[in-house]
Amino acid sequence: MEIRLIMKALKKAEQTHKEQQAFWETFDELWGEVGAKTNNDQTEYCLHNEVDDFVIDKISKALTEANGNRTHAARRLGIKRETLLAKIKRYNHSLNCHKF
Repeated sequence: MEIRLIMKALKKAEQTHKEQQAFWETFDELWGEVGAKTNNDQTEYCLHNEVDDFVIDKISKALTEANGNRTHAARRLGIKRETLLAKIKRYNHSLNCHKF
């Protein structure tokens, strides 16, 4: 009886594996087509880059509005001063318009 249950479970696992394999093959085919249509310049799209650009713009704007005062800029952004300082350190290469 136990062998029958094990064999049945193995057959079900094999079928599930085949279905998953077919899904991922189809997904790869479709994704490749979408990527080719939306990404003709061969550069990869990365959400992290857009997020980083957004953060840099917000920090730069807040610092400009606060006349370079980091405490006031942090307050405008709704974050702690220490958090702002960490972000300034991280994005310092892109925030070179302000003296830190």
